[in-house]
Amino acid sequence: MPNLQSAFKRIRQDKKRRERNQKVETELKSLAKRFMMALAAKKADEAKKLGATLVSKLDKARSKGMLHRNTVSRKRARILSKLAKLR
Repeated sequence: MPNLQSAFKRIRQDKKRRERNQKVETELKSLAKRFMMALAAKKADEAKKLGATLVSKLDKARSKGMLHRNTVSRKRARILSKLAKLR
């Protein structure tokens, strides 16, 4: 158990951040799964819409410091590559 008031505050902040980050991470994984399923089903319109949404969410997660910039860059490149092959 922490002794300092600042340590208690840090614990509260960490808990809030962890919950927020888990929510975003779950949303990203779900979007990615739906995107891949749309690609497999050859639903071009749905895949394009989901791809754009996924890229946007990845960029937002990057700007918040949740994901490393190289990770986002790699994932974006793979998404856009798959969309290009779809056309």
